[in-house]
Amino acid sequence: MINLIYIRAAIRANTGIDLPLPKVLQYLVEEGLVTPAQAKDPDLIFRGYSEYFDSDSADITDQEVDEIVLLQDDEI
Repeated sequence: MINLIYIRAAIRANTGIDLPLPKVLQYLVEEGLVTPAQAKDPDLIFRGYSEYFDSDSADITDQEVDEIVLLQDDEI
């Protein structure tokens, strides 16, 4: 899934231009980054995380680490 909200935010951060999501999608199609078939998909536009999570609250629970994983020098 393409997150048009993030793409729009990147455009705004780099250009200062605030585009509506349909315009962002139009530009992606024009540039060949999204196919016309993908652009017609109603699920293309990000609608939030509610379909994946029960709530939007950012709850952090600290837990003790049972095991520390050490990386070898060639993995860093």
